[in-house]
Amino acid sequence: MRHDLQESIPYLLARAGIRTGQAFTQELKQHKLTLNEWRVCATLRHQPSQRIGEVANHTSIDASTLSRLIDAMIKRKLVVRERDSVDARARSLHLTPKGEEVVDRVIPLAQLYERVALAGMSREEAQALRGFLARIYDNMDMLNQRD
Repeated sequence: MRHDLQESIPYLLARAGIRTGQAFTQELKQHKLTLNEWRVCATLRHQPSQRIGEVANHTSIDASTLSRLIDAMIKRKLVVRERDSVDARARSLHLTPKGEEVVDRVIPLAQLYERVALAGMSREEAQALRGFLARIYDNMDMLNQRD
């Protein structure tokens, strides 16, 4: 059976993601953030007041890792836990003013990385790529449904 790693979609996705993530991680150090902390902050800036399960889903960080990460971010005063406005028994996560300030400083850098990653692509191609990546992500659910 022939398998060319250089043509494998999972390999190509991982390769592009790892290269981008490693470079962006270096940039985040000057803002005293890790890549996972950035993902949490960015999702809370985009959609404030999320429960930890929602943040886990939006960031692809597993719940136990995310819980420890959130605790550390609370200590650093980047996020807070507050009673959920819909369900008083639940807690929602919010950025603090300090967290918002950090995110707002990093957003232009994140946008630069996206522009570089998409260089040479038309707006339509970039939008198609977003759709393809979302479909690939959703398709992977099929593997979790196997008996």
